[in-house]
Parts: sequence; C-alpha cells; structure tokens
Amino acid sequence: MTQDKTGDVRILTTVTIQEVLDGRSYRAALANGKRILAFAMPLDRVPPLQVGDRSKAILSLCDFNEARLLPEDMTGVRVDHPIIDGGGHVRA
Repeated sequence: MTQDKTGDVRILTTVTIQEVLDGRSYRAALANGKRILAFAMPLDRVPPLQVGDRSKAILSLCDFNEARLLPEDMTGVRVDHPIIDGGGHVRA
C-alpha cells in the first residue's frame, strides 16, 4: 500500500528578511508580501542575516507561516523531504 506524500514535500523559494528576532529566527516576507517566521537550523551554516537580506528557504505545503532558511551552498545540508522549485529565486 502506498501513501500520498504530498504533505511531506517542501517548496524552495526566496524570502526577504523584515526583522531580526535573534541569531537564528527572523520575520521574513515571501514574494507575494505574506509575512512569515523564518528560522535557521544550527548545522545549516546560514550566515547571520540583516533586514533587507534575501535568503533561500523551504516551506511546507501544509504550512506557509514558517520557513527554514538555507545557505546558498547546500552541500552537506540535510533535508528529509522532497523539494520542488517554487521559482522566484534571486541570489542573496
């Protein structure tokens, strides 16, 4: 029996930092203006970000309220879900 894995898929996009909350969490905006919570995982090597910076991020199909920030070079970054390209990527 197979299961529908749609809920496990992540969408790759770019966010713009709106507010720095602490060293690993931020308020960010999607391209459509929606404000979300964005966070960096400790082992992902995301550099400290400032207001106005852009970063790659992945969103869950089930929850567009938060995103995991990713470094530009994803070598060694572990993502346990399939990722689809959501478009709109601009290099930081």
